[in-house]
Amino acid sequence: ATDENNPVWSPDGTKLVYRSDRKGPPDIYEITIGVPGSERPFLEQVGVQQPEDLSKDGRNLAYVNQAQSGLWNIWLMPIQAGGRAFPWLSSRFNETSPRFSPDGRWIAFESNESGTPEIYAALTEGGREKRRISPAGGRQPRWRGDGKEIYYVAPDGYVVAVPMTPGARLDAGSPTPLFRVEPEIQNYDVSSDGSRFLVSAPLDKVSES
Repeated sequence: ATDENNPVWSPDGTKLVYRSDRKGPPDIYEITIGVPGSERPFLEQVGVQQPEDLSKDGRNLAYVNQAQSGLWNIWLMPIQAGGRAFPWLSSRFNETSPRFSPDGRWIAFESNESGTPEIYAALTEGGREKRRISPAGGRQPRWRGDGKEIYYVAPDGYVVAVPMTPGARLDAGSPTPLFRVEPEIQNYDVSSDGSRFLVSAPLDKVSES
């Protein structure tokens, strides 16, 4: 009866962190691949915790927390011994799907502060320099391995690519639709070079793309 999902790989591929409700409201657990009995609680906190991404240097976990207010907000947890979780963005809006840029300088995320889900990016350090990436709605941001593109799912179901110029300001180009999955993409990921996508969608309703 235990619900366990949202697995996130460590950068070296030796561990997974994931969401588990074995003790009640979901917390985050960790397991070392191929090591029986290594499963352990990784982060226990009030509310619902859901892991989203680990920085490429393995130093920080980005996760979302749903507190009693019902809002989802983004938290960061330093991985080093003694590291304490803290809210990265905590507001009156839903903020979800955080993803570290490959260099760890930026976090792309989804927020409904405009009244509809949109993609934003802000500095990992303090959430400063926030800028909107999607012009007309978007969900589930993902970075290309070199940080020069952000992908997201547009309201019409298309996966969209946005050219990015990494640097002090992170300039965004014009979005280009790539492909569409009907009726909706539940989850997806992209290879580091942006050439292949792995998509989760209802099998009996997916058309060939």
